[in-house]
Amino acid sequence: MRQQVSIEDIKDRLLAQLDTVVHRYAPPAKGSHTTHGRYFTLNPGRADRNVGSFCIHMGGPRAGRWKDYASGEGGDILDLIRISCSTDATGAIREARAFLGLDTESPELRRQRDQAAAEAKRRRAQDEAARKRAEDKARKRAEGLWLSAREDVQGTPVDHYLRGRSIDLTTLPHPPRAIRFHPECRYYETVELEDPETGEVREETRWRPMPAMVTAIARGTGIVDCHRTYLARDPATGLWGKAPVKAAKKVFTDYTGGSIRLCGELGPRGGELKLRQAPQGATVWITEGIENALSLMMIRRLRGQPPAFVVAAGSIWNMANTELPDTIGQVVLIADSDEAEEARAMLRRAEAFHASKGRMVRTWKSTIPGEDLNDALRRAMKETEGAA
Repeated sequence: MRQQVSIEDIKDRLLAQLDTVVHRYAPPAKGSHTTHGRYFTLNPGRADRNVGSFCIHMGGPRAGRWKDYASGEGGDILDLIRISCSTDATGAIREARAFLGLDTESPELRRQRDQAAAEAKRRRAQDEAARKRAEDKARKRAEGLWLSAREDVQGTPVDHYLRGRSIDLTTLPHPPRAIRFHPECRYYETVELEDPETGEVREETRWRPMPAMVTAIARGTGIVDCHRTYLARDPATGLWGKAPVKAAKKVFTDYTGGSIRLCGELGPRGGELKLRQAPQGATVWITEGIENALSLMMIRRLRGQPPAFVVAAGSIWNMANTELPDTIGQVVLIADSDEAEEARAMLRRAEAFHASKGRMVRTWKSTIPGEDLNDALRRAMKETEGAA
């Protein structure tokens, strides 16, 4: 007799033996590794050539969930079986039942497996509660950092850094309020220390204060994260640029769906409309990075065009998740001229995502390989200066 087991029970049973499930449906490949609780291997659902963009969470509240940062796709443990077997949801459940032996197990074995699944579910619930607490704490830290930073960036390293990229905020009708300057933003890094006597190597997290451009990432009506771009002065030229550290740009937590809101349209009385005030049918321009969004604002000003709704998604994968008001009728995606298949796949996903919301979608990419919008702005500025 076929056992009646719910989909959630099937997932619980799969997660109770996650290692076995993962190694069957996403087997190790050359370069596979586990880092910080995430198992990296080739995506079993596509012709993935290199390990690095596809990973599966092997523990904690996200156990069994996977993400392909090349395509932007993701899912749970059943979705992993679905893509591995090139089947649909029904086929994935059929395969999972067969893997678990649900139609052949004895009552005693079923009891033991039910107990293991229940225990795994309890641990995940505890982990999920801990994750939410940690996420809330990170978001409060992010908002606190942004609020503590200096609002007026004129004359600061942020100003000098942006001017070095042909971006002069003082020329914009409404300088973006999301951008602030922090003179001593903590930069955390992990260093390896070797004991001179034993030769034992251990890791230690250290921090040092550095000037930074801090930018609010918003979702809905609240701040969910704070993007930091760490800055340093080049000792040879005296010019400000991104700090020569391993990760000059950082965020605190998961900002999926959020965006950096840098510009709004002009209101009926000349003031700036916020994104949530966007009128019916309005257009939003979405870039990957902050500098590209600011470059777009500069280009529009140079062409005599009025301010528009401009947001930075923070990354190409988040362009397909950026939450916008229902009133938005058109989206223009500003993409880097990156010919890598992974980047092209994520851009296609962003186009499909916004089209599924009933919006008209347009995409801009430079015709020059490897050029982004800031590169285009700087090139245009040099050409203008040369012509003069």
